[in-house]
Amino acid sequence: MGLFMKLGKILLIITLTTLLVPFMSFAYVGDEFVTPDSWGKHVSPNGVKSFTNGLSFGDSGTLKMGYTTRVKLRFSDESDWSIYEYARLRLSGTKVGDGELNMNINMRGAYDDSPTIGDRNYHRFYDGLYTARSYNEFTRQTKSLDGDFRIYQANLELNKVIPLTDVSLGRMYLAAIDGYKIDGIKFKVDPSEYFNMNIYYGLPVSYYSNLKTQVAGANIEIPVEATGTKIQGAYSYFISEDGGDYNTHVARLRLDQALSFNAVGASIYAEGDMIGSAFLYEVGFDANIHPSKTGISAYVTGQATTNDDPINNYVSLYEGMLGSTAYVMGGVKLTQGIKDFLLIGVGYEGRYNFSIAYGDRDYQRVFGNIDLVGLIHKNNYLSFIVDYYNVAALGHQNESSKVLGGFRMTQVFTDKLEAWLGVNVQNFQYRNSPIKMNGLSYGFEEINQRRMNENTTLAYIGAMYKPVDWCALQLDYTFEYADLFKSADLQPDVHTVEMWVNFVW
Repeated sequence: MGLFMKLGKILLIITLTTLLVPFMSFAYVGDEFVTPDSWGKHVSPNGVKSFTNGLSFGDSGTLKMGYTTRVKLRFSDESDWSIYEYARLRLSGTKVGDGELNMNINMRGAYDDSPTIGDRNYHRFYDGLYTARSYNEFTRQTKSLDGDFRIYQANLELNKVIPLTDVSLGRMYLAAIDGYKIDGIKFKVDPSEYFNMNIYYGLPVSYYSNLKTQVAGANIEIPVEATGTKIQGAYSYFISEDGGDYNTHVARLRLDQALSFNAVGASIYAEGDMIGSAFLYEVGFDANIHPSKTGISAYVTGQATTNDDPINNYVSLYEGMLGSTAYVMGGVKLTQGIKDFLLIGVGYEGRYNFSIAYGDRDYQRVFGNIDLVGLIHKNNYLSFIVDYYNVAALGHQNESSKVLGGFRMTQVFTDKLEAWLGVNVQNFQYRNSPIKMNGLSYGFEEINQRRMNENTTLAYIGAMYKPVDWCALQLDYTFEYADLFKSADLQPDVHTVEMWVNFVW
């Protein structure tokens, strides 16, 4: 951690966040339902766009760069504004012996003009920037709580410089069945197309906790493309240096199986995880019946045993395991495409808790959507969404049933101009968030955790314009109304305006 903080003091506080690329299509390409990139980005529509071709230097590699300035204005009973600077650099394909060297740098700096507002309970719920500042080593050393600096990635990759081996050194994502981020080293041994193994060691990275933790582990992958089978296994051991027995074992096993028939394409997966003394599991199924444009998906997940033993803080934050709880939940969804412009979906989801932690409540949810693609206009994408929730009683909280609704729409005007708007009503928006719940007193926390089933309404509108291929401009407005804040006599209404200027080379 210290190495990268020193690096951060030298490097400019900049990093990359880029934008979506609009494209034109109708509802189906072949038998696949298609929507623009921004379809899944609503509420937070600024997606990540791939780099352009970059600058080629032959055997010395290809350099790709990106830079973004983001200004965020928040208006409630008091105003607040923040500036974010993002930068990303990737040098790839540099020849070293029989292999190649790659370098990645991805970082972000942020400044908040009114850090004192963050002391209010509302912002402890709402603002991850405040929580990060509280623990950030760089801001503590400079005695500046109005700024925050992050390094997302900073690493070197030596691929096949050592035969059959890739080596990564620095801050990296463990892009495998374990998605942790570490400061450390990773070796990937790839002896055949049917087997590869990663071994890693380092310090887990958290922007929200002052961790004293080490982790060592390994994962394997056995892909058999001819049969559509992939088997993955992983083991990590988290070692706490804070005293007490907070060392935690994490083991995972996952199977993915693709199935293909004349008219049906399907996949199934099953995963079991041991996290400390807790066992988590998930099984899922997806299928598409091509001629009929019908889709079916289902899943069951849960925690089979309670987790009474202490767990390392990093694992608790990452896995969302905040206490002793045992539950099972699952759902199923059916979608039906009609012609080339209409899709109808309906689904069910339910949860049953064997034991309760942090105010979790049993619930049932029935939901549906109607998507219109290219019907109003060739490049218009419109979806109507409805949710019915029935949440069981818990303690002094009565049973509640609610119907929630919303819509989202994207309009592609040209290949350079795109806009979107929508209204999204969400349930359980603030439940079980160790980041957003940070710093609350126990009494206040206990009361409001039980209100986590309340609604959060988001209304938003935005647009993106690309004057040239290497530049994209974006403007977003979001209105948030949270029952949770109103019931606790906190700020109930929040207006946020965000402006983005993105450059990619």
